[in-house]
Amino acid sequence: MPDLQSYTNLLVIGLLVLLLLVIAVLIYRVLNSRVRGRKGARLGISEFYEIDKSRRLVLVRRDEFEHLILIGGHQDMVVESGIPSGMMNPPMPQMAPQQPAPQMRNAPRPPVFGGTRQQLRAVDPAYGDDDDQR
Repeated sequence: MPDLQSYTNLLVIGLLVLLLLVIAVLIYRVLNSRVRGRKGARLGISEFYEIDKSRRLVLVRRDEFEHLILIGGHQDMVVESGIPSGMMNPPMPQMAPQQPAPQMRNAPRPPVFGGTRQQLRAVDPAYGDDDDQR
């Protein structure tokens, strides 16, 4: 018959190792500063910033808006409310409606008679000079 004392020692050592692992996991969860929420929750903490030992700025997300809250100290207060959440598209600023740009009109084309264009005759350059001298 095998020695029961050696099995008892192995069992005790195994239980101590298991107990140490459970304690390590509990310490990790307590010291981990990340705040968790349920999946699909409407309420959550986006960010927080520790100002000192007793005060924090907390950015709380509700639906599609965020609220900046100062907690701790003597009094909690809302610093800013109704901030659009970064998860949704930011609102586009309202701009005054623009008037359509004026369209440039093309120069009038000479009239077309039938399938041919009207023949234009050349102007004598001397003709314009005589008018300038009068």
